[in-house]
Amino acid sequence: YPIKDRIPDVDTPQVKAWMAEIDWSKVPDIPVATGLDDAPRFPKCPPDSQVDKASCWWSCDGCVAKSDIMTCPTQSNWGLTYDDGPSEETRDLMKFLQSKQLSATFFIVGSRVLEYPDILREQVAQGHHLGMHTWSHAGLTTLTNSQIVAEIRWTEKIIRDVTGLTMKYVRPPYGDTDNRVREILRQMGYSTVIWTIGWDTNDWRMLQHQVKEAEIVTTFSNALDNLALVKSSLGGPGGPITLEHDLTTETINLSKRLIPMAQARGLKPMSLAQCL
Repeated sequence: YPIKDRIPDVDTPQVKAWMAEIDWSKVPDIPVATGLDDAPRFPKCPPDSQVDKASCWWSCDGCVAKSDIMTCPTQSNWGLTYDDGPSEETRDLMKFLQSKQLSATFFIVGSRVLEYPDILREQVAQGHHLGMHTWSHAGLTTLTNSQIVAEIRWTEKIIRDVTGLTMKYVRPPYGDTDNRVREILRQMGYSTVIWTIGWDTNDWRMLQHQVKEAEIVTTFSNALDNLALVKSSLGGPGGPITLEHDLTTETINLSKRLIPMAQARGLKPMSLAQCL
């Protein structure tokens, strides 16, 4: 496997074979995005006037493609998703979900599977649903075509080697996608999942001391008040897909608060495999 937390080497026979499976004539010729100076794998947005509207760049233009999954089709259903694991804290969350007889979708980072293969097997054994979240968690618009293929296929390979399962859904890190990225992912067999606008918990910001748990709880309560604003892809009432992280005691304790809050308002938490 590649070195953990690094973009995999693309100059290998394995990656070249994976590249040959793609019909590159169908992939839009959209330039690779520039990254931020202090975070080169997080896209740097140009001025609005310079954003190419035709590329449908979610990060910098808020553009959602028809194929992007943003909501559940049923209003009472809540797509419960966690990114960036597995981690040492994931078992605590799994124990809580099991006590509530709930299953969730975990968007898995390949590098974390190198560290915690047993936890990944336990997630599957407990009935949770796995999604793809790349090898090194780089913004995909900042990567070349071959780097995108390597990030996805190596993660796919380690998850299949550990669990025997192949995934259907991918959440691009930071939600960072455009029509070039979408088409590459589509040809590799993936549907792109983002999250419902207004339903990103921003739980990771607690770890940066940018926000307190109470503020997130208030924001979530307001989102519940405005549930009727969530629309399905067909335009009717839809259910939210949230974004959380199974990374630390803080983010998991927050989730333990949010789930009963939403259940008390009639929302049914479930994995994306169930909600879609």
